[in-house]
Amino acid sequence: MAARQGEKGVAWRTGKTADESAAAGWTAVRPREYHIDVVRGRPVLAGTGFVSDLPDEATMEIRFPADAPAYRDSNLTVVFAALVDGESVPCAISVEALEDHFGAYSEDLEGWMRAFDAGRRRIEAVAREHLQISNGTPVLLKSGHFPPGNVAG
Repeated sequence: MAARQGEKGVAWRTGKTADESAAAGWTAVRPREYHIDVVRGRPVLAGTGFVSDLPDEATMEIRFPADAPAYRDSNLTVVFAALVDGESVPCAISVEALEDHFGAYSEDLEGWMRAFDAGRRRIEAVAREHLQISNGTPVLLKSGHFPPGNVAG
């Protein structure tokens, strides 16, 4: 039956059967099927990466502890934690983003930390959006995640 459905689909789009299309060098491709999957206990559409419409009781709880951020020299980021449904998830923002959008000066560790503190509310809001999109996986915020201009404050 699947072969007949494939033939029917090809015939509908091209006016030819699957055998005629194959003889002409075309390959019949079945439509992609999406299956519901579960990531971190929440249903998602496989292949899309988007969370399906969920009832309110199934949404993620995302909180940001008031812990001090840490500078990571290995990749030039300021790291901060998020709690997603009670689990710690690392988040980070590049120093480039801090310089471009939060008024930090280049090569100034103290300036990067001050800029993070001054823009923490906005940084955490953007991190929250990305945690929701990614189903609570670690987030690295870069300059392109923020609108042009200085948004600190």
